[in-house]
Amino acid sequence: MKVRTRSETALEKLIQYFSHVGHQVADALSIPIAGGEQEFSLHGFRWLIANNGLEIVQPDLFYFGGMIRSMKVARMAEAFGKSCTPHMSGGDLGFLYMMHFVSVLPNAMPHHEFKGFRTNLAFECKTSPLQSVNGVVQVPTGHGSDVDIDPDFIAKFKPV
Repeated sequence: MKVRTRSETALEKLIQYFSHVGHQVADALSIPIAGGEQEFSLHGFRWLIANNGLEIVQPDLFYFGGMIRSMKVARMAEAFGKSCTPHMSGGDLGFLYMMHFVSVLPNAMPHHEFKGFRTNLAFECKTSPLQSVNGVVQVPTGHGSDVDIDPDFIAKFKPV
């Protein structure tokens, strides 16, 4: 996974509230329109993709409902020759969730939203140092998210 700061090469969120004219805006511009981080329905994404309202789809892995729903959107986009760069609204271990998602996308773009490695969670990952080296982070290869959360950290909290 390549880590990079936000780029001016795509116009993001332009049609968030004007999706019915998205294809007209997209046709008038020479840069791709990215969006979808606030979209909550498969139907909305389907319309935006099929009507060329977006060139780069950005389902939010937390807000939109997780990996399965986001993967459905990414596959719709792929079928129409469009790219996917997911949005990540959460912090803590959200970067792991996003890294795993992106690592299986055939239509992933080379750069993705990244909020850093900062977390209050005490954990260990045995298959990746989880550090950026020349802008690249090695995706963990173990089961699940491949992190072991410190049991002492978990013991501080009461079940709800």
